[in-house]
Amino acid sequence: MPKTNEKDAYFFSHDCNARNDPKILALRSVYGAEGYAVYFMLIEILREQPDYKLPINKYTFNTLAMQMQVQAEKLQDIINDCCTEFTDSERNSTLLINDGKSLYSPSLLRRMGKVNEVSDIRRAAAKKRWENKVSEAPSAPVPAPAATANAEQMLSKEKERKEKKNICIDANKEKSEKKKADVFSEFASDDAELLSALRDFEKMRNKIKKPMTDQAKKRLLTELGKLSDNREEQIAILHQSEDHCWSGVFALKDDAYRPAGRQPERGGMTTAEKMDALGALHQAFAGEGGRR
Repeated sequence: MPKTNEKDAYFFSHDCNARNDPKILALRSVYGAEGYAVYFMLIEILREQPDYKLPINKYTFNTLAMQMQVQAEKLQDIINDCCTEFTDSERNSTLLINDGKSLYSPSLLRRMGKVNEVSDIRRAAAKKRWENKVSEAPSAPVPAPAATANAEQMLSKEKERKEKKNICIDANKEKSEKKKADVFSEFASDDAELLSALRDFEKMRNKIKKPMTDQAKKRLLTELGKLSDNREEQIAILHQSEDHCWSGVFALKDDAYRPAGRQPERGGMTTAEKMDALGALHQAFAGEGGRR
């Protein structure tokens, strides 16, 4: 069988002075460079065949002519003359042989036989080296029962230690993440309604594609504390921003959001704010009377 791997690259030997071989000279004298080219293209094709022989059928010459881009009749004349006319007087052999079943080159068979023989010798030598290497390799010692038991116990302990370490790492990580994400819970303390309003505001921010970082949450809570220290009013401020899809918090602008009991009177002030203002005014007048 021909060698078809890349390393072999379909090798066949070719004498550098093949053009001066008596049989080749006879071929060239009749068909010129075209006959020379046809012959060696045919040798390359034979090299690719199983057993280096080309089966003959009624389509063979037409197929070869198409591959070599020559007329089928001329190709058949060249091959016939290579099989009958162009002989070597010393070896009494022709360039090609057509035995009725296949076409082949005696020279190619002889040369490839030597190549295959060398390959077989090298392959056998490599196989023998490999077998010797395997047989000489020291076998692994069979561990004693006690040593095996100790090793298994140590492996088990090491595995258990790693599992505990991983559990602690996961727990600490979960605790850290929970603490980091629980800024709103810290601010709302036990006020579930305020915490719910904060969570709803965060959902609205996510919905409008403006998610909040931990720092943003802290800034929001600071601003919320500045606007009001009353939990009910803080909730109303958050609902106001949520309903209007505002990314920040602002003082209440709509009475509909203001908690009951803190509605502004005609001056825009709540009852509590008005009472505080009256008290401050009373103290101011009392102070002036005292100075007189």
